[in-house]
Amino acid sequence: MIIDAKGTDTLQLALPVWAPGSYMIREFSRNLDRFEARDAESGLQLMWKKCRKNAWAVSTRGANRVQIRYRVYANEYSVRTSYIDQNQAALLGSSVFLWVEGQQAREHILRISLPDRWKQAATSLSPIEGEAEGLSFRATHYDELVDCPLQLGNFPEFTFEAAGIPHQVVMPGAGKFTRSKVEQDMKAIVEACTEIFDHQPNKNYLFVIQHAAKGGGGLEHANSTTLQTRADVYNQPERYVDFLGLVAHEYFHLWNVKRLRPEVLGPFDYNREVYTHHLWFSEGITSYYDNLILRRTGLMSTEKYQKTLLDGFNAVLGNRGDAEQSLAESSYDAWIKFYLRNENSGNTTVFYYRKGSMMGFVLDAALWHHSGGQYGLDSVMKWMYSRYAIQEQRGFTDNEIKDAFRLHLGHEADSIWDRYIFGREPIDFKRYARYAGLVLKDTQDYARKAYFGAAGSRNADGWLVTSLWEGSAAWKMGVQTGDILTQCADKEPDSDWIRDYKPGDAFKVEGKRDGEKMVFKGTLESPTFPRFMWTRDPNATSLEKTVYERLFQEAF
Repeated sequence: MIIDAKGTDTLQLALPVWAPGSYMIREFSRNLDRFEARDAESGLQLMWKKCRKNAWAVSTRGANRVQIRYRVYANEYSVRTSYIDQNQAALLGSSVFLWVEGQQAREHILRISLPDRWKQAATSLSPIEGEAEGLSFRATHYDELVDCPLQLGNFPEFTFEAAGIPHQVVMPGAGKFTRSKVEQDMKAIVEACTEIFDHQPNKNYLFVIQHAAKGGGGLEHANSTTLQTRADVYNQPERYVDFLGLVAHEYFHLWNVKRLRPEVLGPFDYNREVYTHHLWFSEGITSYYDNLILRRTGLMSTEKYQKTLLDGFNAVLGNRGDAEQSLAESSYDAWIKFYLRNENSGNTTVFYYRKGSMMGFVLDAALWHHSGGQYGLDSVMKWMYSRYAIQEQRGFTDNEIKDAFRLHLGHEADSIWDRYIFGREPIDFKRYARYAGLVLKDTQDYARKAYFGAAGSRNADGWLVTSLWEGSAAWKMGVQTGDILTQCADKEPDSDWIRDYKPGDAFKVEGKRDGEKMVFKGTLESPTFPRFMWTRDPNATSLEKTVYERLFQEAF
């Protein structure tokens, strides 16, 4: 690393503590060692000291240019970290590249030297024309440098045109796949996303699709994304649809969060957490659109799409934490509660991806109904993008996002905000299904089954309790996480150990806690989880039928 140090007595360098798009302090500097500094012209060593957990101060001693060398340990294969093995290097800039205090806005030049047998380097950074082997790249500033991941090695790749720009796809570790099928489906997703905003902000785009036996997920960037999936996903229809949902999710982020964003999400403070109440919008609404886009493109059937929504309703209203934490609170506390979950998280927290996705349905249905079938959520997304991302080129405030929905939805926006986003009331999904002429009912399927309320797994000693549902029979009996349950009615516990019981039955189970024998007695209960289904109302109004057709892309 060569730094212009003219007229500077001390250079301060730092490494981010987190990766934008993943709201957790990862302490990347713990993987950095062998830091050294030299005069780039004379080679003389320069004095330096650690000044913060993630920062170093270098005394320049009048050097015009300073060379910094360091080593980074990269052995975590995920989209949020960096990984190197004999076949590839998958590098996330925020975990690798130091910034120089006061020089973040300056142009950065990156030159890559590949091992002899590696032939490819993929990144969305702009190549420097005329430099040997095409391995030199330019970033207009530090934010762009760390927002463009690097994939190095040898891998399948192809390029397709969609939405007026080329899209490069690189697939390290890919198994057998049919390029024409993958290309066709990804192109349809790209076109559908772009149509919503009616604007393509990039000149090119890069998909890095990593393949691994474990792991998964994706991370968005301004003109690229890194996705991770299994190598055999292309030959398994159900998993392939899930993969396409991931493609849609991360591509939609190109607009929602990378450009249409809460004000704290750019330019970034890499030294500490940045707090927003609206990850439910940035991530949850994007999660709503990933399946909706698959439905619009015909990559997901109406039956599958509606089942996904119903499963979402069940999960949201069946979550004990829904009464303890609002959507806004779950967004704000993502740094300490979403990514740092423990055995009690299900009792106290809300999953802002899932509940935010269902809030997308609520808002979409409400908007189509309020407007008489003239516009839905697409129009609000496009309006906000046009105003804040294009015209004003800044993030939105808490008040501005609410005002945008109030402008399009009227006073119902206030009710939704107060009750369901900043409040903790259970969402009235029946009301918003009714807007689309659908009658939503809880089938009470679960109510006929006995429920213990402890989750766990089998080990050599018995059944290890890993989590408890607050207020359940197990909770009332005094079971704790970490207990090992060993005997239940002369049987060894397993995942289906209460199948012969019904609600109201007396129940006794034996176990151990820290080696001490325990006996738990009580009464089994019915679970409180809903199991929804819906039917079309034969007496639906013409407006309700129109809302249905707008939401599901098919005739009522």
